[in-house]
Amino acid sequence: MSAKVLETWINETLQDAEHLDIPGVILKPEHKNPISRYGIDRIAFQQAGIPTDLVDRVYRALFVYSVGFYELIKKCLQHTDKKYTLITNLWKVFAILLEYCCRTDYQMLISEISRDQKLEIERLETEY
Repeated sequence: MSAKVLETWINETLQDAEHLDIPGVILKPEHKNPISRYGIDRIAFQQAGIPTDLVDRVYRALFVYSVGFYELIKKCLQHTDKKYTLITNLWKVFAILLEYCCRTDYQMLISEISRDQKLEIERLETEY
């Protein structure tokens, strides 16, 4: 599947999600495409210094892992009569695992911001 098709799929899916009352959906500014509102459009990635081939991989991963995980859940649900309990538990665990994986990044980001802020304060104090 081409990167442009995947990018379009992500944008259209985000646009469809706007009407589903999903927590965290960004609705404004309305004049921007959803993919731009979330800051994951090609321009944002390129301005951040991310090469085109990695942008393509990110779009492909978003498609493969979201659709793939959903399809796996659907397949599992065909074999049980406890569909709602199982799907709720799976999504809950998946969300926890994603948050856990990000936790380290948040801690590193906060440390980096604190370090940069300290350096900036020292620089300003030296100037004065």
